[in-house]
Order: sequence, then C-alpha cells, then structure tokens
Amino acid sequence: MEMFVNMLLTFFTTPLLWVAIVFAFWLALHRIKHERQTFRIAVNPKWPELKLFWWHGLLAGLALSCCTLLLGVTINLNWWLVYQIVAVVALFLMPIGFAGNVLILLSALLYLISAMIWPQYQILAGNSLLAELLIVAGLITILTGFLQKWDATKVVTPHVITSSRGRMTAMFTSRQIYLAPVFFLVPGTNQLPDWGFWPVLHIGQQSFNIVILPLILGFSVKAIKELMSALVTRDLRTQITFGGVIVVAGIVSFIFPRIILSTLSVALIICFILQWRLRRQSRANKQHFTKPYAGIRILGVLEQTPAAKMGLEAGDVIVECNGQAISNNENFYQAIQSHSTYCHLKVQDLQGEYRITESAVFADAPHELGVILFPEN
Repeated sequence: MEMFVNMLLTFFTTPLLWVAIVFAFWLALHRIKHERQTFRIAVNPKWPELKLFWWHGLLAGLALSCCTLLLGVTINLNWWLVYQIVAVVALFLMPIGFAGNVLILLSALLYLISAMIWPQYQILAGNSLLAELLIVAGLITILTGFLQKWDATKVVTPHVITSSRGRMTAMFTSRQIYLAPVFFLVPGTNQLPDWGFWPVLHIGQQSFNIVILPLILGFSVKAIKELMSALVTRDLRTQITFGGVIVVAGIVSFIFPRIILSTLSVALIICFILQWRLRRQSRANKQHFTKPYAGIRILGVLEQTPAAKMGLEAGDVIVECNGQAISNNENFYQAIQSHSTYCHLKVQDLQGEYRITESAVFADAPHELGVILFPEN
C-alpha cells in the first residue's frame, strides 16, 4: 500500500499532468463556444471531452502499463524531461499535440541527438531505451486507432464554410486528448531526486525504481467530404498496420542498435505522411455537405431529443415536415409548430434514398426537435 501511495506522489507532482488538465478544459470550452457562436446551441453541452480524458485515458494507461511492465521497459529522467518539454510545446501547436506516437518518437529522437551533442548526458544501454520507446510508440499508435474509432463520433463539431462556388458547405472535426498513467521502470536508485518516497523493486542483483508517468494520447481528425464514422473506421486499419510495423522496427532496432537513428526518423516522417494522407483521402470523396436548394440538411443531432429517437443523422436532408415541403429553417419550424405534440418527416439520406420517420415532440417547445442546421446568416 505504501509503495502504491509513493507512486501516486510521483504521478501528481509531474508538471505535464496539470498542463494536460488545463488543456482538456480549454479544449471543451473552445468547442462549446464555437458551436454556440455558429448554431446558438452546443451540439453536446455535457463536456464529454473531460469524461473521455479521465476514464478512457485510465483504460489506455492500464493497457500500456501491462505492456511496459511485461516487456520490462526502462526509462531515465533525461528522456522524461525531454518528453515533457516536447509534449507541452506540442499542445500549443495543434494538431501535433494530440498524436501520442509523435510525442514519443520526437522526444526519443531529440534525446538521441542531445546525447550525441553532449555525451556527458548519455547513459549506458541508451540504444535499448530508444528501441523500447519505439515499441511503446507502436503500441500507442494501435491504441490510438481504437480510441479514435470509439470516441471520435462522440465529440464531432460541424463547421460551416463557403465553397469556391459561393455556397454554404459543412465539414466535421473531432479533437480529443487523453491522460494515460503508465508504469515504467527506472534502473538504479541514483537517477531520481532524493525525496524519500520512490518505491524500489529488486530483480536479482539489480534495483529498479517504479514510477507512474502521464503520457499524452489523442487525435485530431477532420472529415471534409465524408462522415466522421466512415473516416475513423477506414483509418483504424491503417493505424493497426503502421503500429505493428513500428513495434517490429523497435524489436529489430533492439537487435541492431546502429539503425536506431534512421528508424526513429523514418517512423516520425511516416506519422506525418499518414496524417496528410488521411486528410487528402477525405477531400477526395464525392460526398458534399452543401446547403441544398430544396430541403434542409442536418449537420448534427442532439442526444435524448425527438430527432435522436427518430434516427436522424448528420448529412440527412429533411424535404417534408408534417406534409409541408421544406425549403429553409423558417418554414421548417413553422411546419413543426403546426402539430404541437407530433412530428412527421420525409428524409433523404446520403445515398439519395427516402424514408419516413415520426415521433412525439415536446409539448411546451415543439420547435426543439434537436437538430443542428445551417445558420440562415
């Protein structure tokens, strides 16, 4: 019990932890402020970013900790200092700050370069440390793919822009950050400050300090000509494949330490290429979320509303409401209020197919159907 309390002390005294907490609050506030300025209402006012930040971050940390302890991943404070600096700076340079694999690879590369410039900071078995960090980066890549698949659709924000033809069109963004508490081993007892509460583990004749360190994970994705759900589903396969390649590269680098510099550099470059490729593929799709001439397009659906019960989705076009043809927001709300407790809709989906859906509405506020539409102005 005392050892666990001591590890928590090391975790909560890390500056990166508090910077990440402040950033998570700012991220949620920024999203809600943007949505209220554009649509007069927040798509999700319940701050899901903060729940995911803690709970899914904790689950991610447990999964990574099982791997780091099983593999015996060891770190040193020199690299940890570099990682914290890189992470704090990257958080202010979005969207780089959301990519957990980039933070690990970039900090490892900078640590290696600094060790070459200032040899006095180099430690024994430094290449094995970097190879282990490469494996961790691969595991984070795979884990991020699943987190993105599970959570990206929960924090989607529609953005209204003007196309090259002068028409209003929409795209969708999703940004999420996680704080993952991960267990690491620190070899020896002379690398940590003499604060008196570092837990020590003895394996054979060698001693290891056990620490819990906060790693930053996350994603920042933009769906331009497709729905967010389709984008993250397609990207999951890429993340799993690339993460597996990085893990294998880390194992090979452990056996052949001379290739560690080139391996880290190539892996980092591929990370940026994949981000660029994901956005390019989204632009290449044929779907367009433009404001239609006939009907009104849905950009978002509020939770626990009549619209959610009717199965309405972003991208759908409402062409009729309560038997009246719809052409703009004003006559849509007039049609809703023509039946104060009931709503009957004819909807066209992204495939061009029509369906009929209906639901009871709030008697005291029939206009609150729960859909986000293009603003009139």
